[in-house]
Amino acid sequence: MKLQVIIMFLAIANLSFAQKNFKKHAKENIVINYPDNWRLDVSGQMNTEFILFSELEENDTFQENINLLKQDLKGQGFTMESYVKLSKNQIKKMVPNGKIIESKYVNDDQPHYVIIWTGFVSGNNLKFKQLFFLENESAYVLTFTTLPETFDQYIDLGNKILNSFKLKK
Repeated sequence: MKLQVIIMFLAIANLSFAQKNFKKHAKENIVINYPDNWRLDVSGQMNTEFILFSELEENDTFQENINLLKQDLKGQGFTMESYVKLSKNQIKKMVPNGKIIESKYVNDDQPHYVIIWTGFVSGNNLKFKQLFFLENESAYVLTFTTLPETFDQYIDLGNKILNSFKLKK
């Protein structure tokens, strides 16, 4: 019994330690921290500012990821509310099986909107948590993507990464 407790303690300590090693990505006016075992892609693929890919695990069929899209909104008169409303309508109308699960405004030191949704994208049923920021007539959409069945497994780490995101003013 004591051996089992010791083994469990070491496993938990090892997991906790593994998640404490973070790197920082900073570019122009953005900063985000991510686990050192995740891969950073700044190639601009899919018009992203960056994509963070989780480490592949044994029998993995999907790499969890976080990406940032920046959209120039100059002269279009968007408010946070109108931009989020447009985004939610696009999810419902343009994404097969697109379903909004949660939508809320967060008024903290960096006000933003949060949408959690599911849909059929790129040949997969996926679950997303998106954070929307508006700054200097630009929209920044930070998206955490998983399979629906692994969302709960990755959301704590995903939130830690998402919450580290900062727009420098």
